[in-house]
Amino acid sequence: MTDTLIVNAYVITVDAARRVFTNGYVAIGDGVITAVGAMADLAQAPIDAAETIDARGRVVMPGFANTHNHLVQGAFRGYNDDRWPVLDLPVAVKNLLSQLFTMAARMDGERTNRIVRLHLLDMLKSGYTATHDEHFTNICKDSADGAYTAVEESGMRAFLARCMVSGERIPEAGWEDAEAGLIEVERLRARFSSSRIEVVPGILNFNFFADQEDMRRVRAGADRLGSRLDVDMTDNSRGAGLKARGFDGGQLEYYASFGVLDGPICAGKAHELLPREFDSLAGYDARFSLVPTLRFFDGRGLPVHHFLSRGILPGIGTDAPLVADCQSPFEMMRKVILAQNLCVKREQAEGRERPPLEQWATAETVLEMATRGGAHTLFMDEVSGSPEVGKSADLIIVDLDRAETQPSHGGRRIPGLLVWAAQSSNVDTVFVAGRKLIEGGHSTIWDEDVIIAEAAQALADIAAETGLYAQLPSRLPGQRFRNWTYL
Repeated sequence: MTDTLIVNAYVITVDAARRVFTNGYVAIGDGVITAVGAMADLAQAPIDAAETIDARGRVVMPGFANTHNHLVQGAFRGYNDDRWPVLDLPVAVKNLLSQLFTMAARMDGERTNRIVRLHLLDMLKSGYTATHDEHFTNICKDSADGAYTAVEESGMRAFLARCMVSGERIPEAGWEDAEAGLIEVERLRARFSSSRIEVVPGILNFNFFADQEDMRRVRAGADRLGSRLDVDMTDNSRGAGLKARGFDGGQLEYYASFGVLDGPICAGKAHELLPREFDSLAGYDARFSLVPTLRFFDGRGLPVHHFLSRGILPGIGTDAPLVADCQSPFEMMRKVILAQNLCVKREQAEGRERPPLEQWATAETVLEMATRGGAHTLFMDEVSGSPEVGKSADLIIVDLDRAETQPSHGGRRIPGLLVWAAQSSNVDTVFVAGRKLIEGGHSTIWDEDVIIAEAAQALADIAAETGLYAQLPSRLPGQRFRNWTYL
């Protein structure tokens, strides 16, 4: 018996043949795709279903995968305005860590759960069916439990990295060596691992280890657990941090020297790789997430063409509201295209050649990155990322029959409209494993007003206990801020 039959849809499969059924259907049974094809074929072989959805004027496509995120940092939405302009990115990172860990000292499991639920609700309503997380604020040991419980409740798929951090950038209360961190990873894996959730050890960055050998220990720990590994592979210093350690090479080479790349890894950012490092990628099982927003902060752009030219389809990540207040996958896809343009312009100014047209990101490219590429990056591609028979029914229905996404010129511009014009509010329905998590744009599992109110209360309690309000903009009645008067 088919549980759900979606008909009269514009079906984007992102399958191996990159088929698009301009008038198609998708059938779902027992949580998986049981059939997908053209309406003309369905007319020849009708399917009975418990529920039939008429998706005329709508797109059915794989759900988006957010491949780089920090779920607790939903608490920081709006922070970018407080710190703007960002003139020196390493200094900006140092400043935010101070506030982040001040708040983290008060983020116990219950409060973290409430904060993360709000973040997940936002992502679900935006069309994400899978997310990534790097959790490294471990002063409250049950904070990760609160975050992962929220993921469990949400119904989403997730690749959850429990990181361990130490060193001068981290307050001593937040320090944790590899051995202690791996014990926590093993505990969390036992509690939360499921067909939807994978918990792995994480290396936040080489800058966040007092003892660099801890990276080798984390890799060994992942191997011992039979686990993949997560690495936030970013270097905002553009090599200066490595040179200060006496290493004359790139960050990929640095991690490789500690054995980090000896097994499969999910690598975040990787935006400052050396040219020769791109050529060495084929030798590793490293899956990459491009994060566009920060590359506008520093004006460096994204080297999309360097990955595509080597047959690598990266995923797209947001890097949490601490970096990207707007978590919309549509906004991220647009930013990837624009950030590549920034990168090419910079490289040309440095005397490098402009890439050929086939290596430039298009609407089709970023749609593949945000879906199929994201599932691959998070090691979910065997079960998700494209609506094919036998795969999990992780689908979204996007309503394009609206003023902001019309005209489509008879469907000729639909992929372009999805990328350049659509918004999170265009997402009507979200399925994960055939379960409807969003319907009519609203959550089917959570009372949205309660989620918002409880997150606000948790943050208000943290602010009162830490004196955070004294650091926030004074936009209250009777006060002035940036030459505006509030009455």
